[in-house]
Amino acid sequence: MVTLSACVTVTDSRFSKKSNPEKAAETYVALGLGYLSSGDVVMARKKIERALEIAPDSAAAHSAMAMFWQERGEIKLAEKEFETALDIDDEHSPTNYHYGRFVLQQKREIRACELLSLAANDVNYSARVAAYEDLGICYIAFNDSSKAIDAFEKAWTLDLYSTISALHLTELYLQRNSVRPAKRWFDRFEEIVKNKKLTHSSASLYLGYRIAKASRDRNGQASYAFKLKKRFPNSDEYKSFKRGK
Repeated sequence: MVTLSACVTVTDSRFSKKSNPEKAAETYVALGLGYLSSGDVVMARKKIERALEIAPDSAAAHSAMAMFWQERGEIKLAEKEFETALDIDDEHSPTNYHYGRFVLQQKREIRACELLSLAANDVNYSARVAAYEDLGICYIAFNDSSKAIDAFEKAWTLDLYSTISALHLTELYLQRNSVRPAKRWFDRFEEIVKNKKLTHSSASLYLGYRIAKASRDRNGQASYAFKLKKRFPNSDEYKSFKRGK
């Protein structure tokens, strides 16, 4: 007699092997999110729905389905799936992170900051840097510059190449008229640009111009203004520069 006990066979390419339901569901979630990121929403939905069939109580699968609905513009369905995921596991960091970003887009800053903070404080979460960066952005939207600075500085300690953190910290300190720390953070940003061979955006060039102006660095002002005009003549930042703002 052969007894079959909750054994799942995954038949997708190299995943063709027997597995337990949890592992199989994780595989289908990963496949679904991969298809979603590549724009294949039909295959994405199939894989995520298969994950839910295998493990209906999987927070990861419900979170993935929420992201699918979010991509499709179905806001109510997305929120329902995010809430279901958290009902299953309210400490599931990927759900807290993606749901936090979702509600931030809905202009619900208090809830967004709560969710992003939970994800950011999980020392084992692989996207912890991004969670801190988005938490900083959330605090900016909530008009709490002190907490925003704390979040971006924490992100920086975890990733010394966080250009998002360096630029936001430059802006936050400049808004406080704290020119020295603002310039220090912008110098760090410039170092990353040089080492990583990145390119400036119109926003970063305009920020560089403002830092140079606040530092009374005429050569710096001229350099950033020239680059801004040459590379982004139609940008909002160049328009602001011409207006003298």
